[in-house]
Amino acid sequence: MKTIIQYAKLAIFGLILLHIAPGILKNFKQNYLDLSTLKTKVGRVTVNSVITDSTEYNKNLKKFFKDPEIKAILLKIDCPGGVTGSCEAIFSEIQELKKKYPKPIITLTETICASGGYYIACSTDYIIAARSTLIGGVGTTFTTLFNFKDLAEQWHIKTHVIAAGAYKDATNQFSPTTPEQLAMLQDLANDSYHQFASDVAKARKISLQQINQWAEGKIFTGNQALALHMIDMTGSYSHAVEKLKTMAPIEGSIEWIDPEKKVGVINSLLGLESTSMISSFTNQVCQTIEQRYQTKLAC
Repeated sequence: MKTIIQYAKLAIFGLILLHIAPGILKNFKQNYLDLSTLKTKVGRVTVNSVITDSTEYNKNLKKFFKDPEIKAILLKIDCPGGVTGSCEAIFSEIQELKKKYPKPIITLTETICASGGYYIACSTDYIIAARSTLIGGVGTTFTTLFNFKDLAEQWHIKTHVIAAGAYKDATNQFSPTTPEQLAMLQDLANDSYHQFASDVAKARKISLQQINQWAEGKIFTGNQALALHMIDMTGSYSHAVEKLKTMAPIEGSIEWIDPEKKVGVINSLLGLESTSMISSFTNQVCQTIEQRYQTKLAC
């Protein structure tokens, strides 16, 4: 009787083992393959909106440059421009980080890389663009200066501007802009443009004497930009991967490392996905209003 019970126990154990064995083997195989497959970490920073602040971009770039496990960085840019100071700050930060923590950083753009977006791209070691990508826009501008003085008077609205200094209210929307004030604003735009163009010429090794060909706010396709040496090649994602492998000590496949996304209190309570659409829409509205009604030097 005892022997029969032992055989029964063995039979039950065998059936259980047969049932769970495939899962164990599958997990073992997957874990073994993960350990045996070589991967190299590459940082990936995405710029896909109008740039109004450099803080977050510079923080992520610095983190990737300092991390010794990250062997290269891909800057994915689809950006029409932004505030001049912020774009220049990112450009300068990349230049400094390349000196302190040498590692390859390349740009890939597929839709648009213009103005401030192109400014940032020029700080990288290599620029790859699709043939129809919009490239360039090297120039600076003030957002439109609206003047509501006549409209206010028409509706019998009185305004009193209190300012000290002949140029202090140059952008006040209820005061007429004097010729001297306009000249000052134009000088600001000219100086910013000269700095922008000089940085691009130095980084891309193109002549400032031919500035009328590749700057002056002109926009080009990827094909046209390549002929002007504003980019290094036309291509896509796979070309970027191939280029990274020739520039960095990458073994096996690439493990892309993206910046950690911040989740706010509201997002954590309501769910990230439900609030991200609202946040994105709000940001776009705010950027549009800011561009139309505030005076900022933009590129």
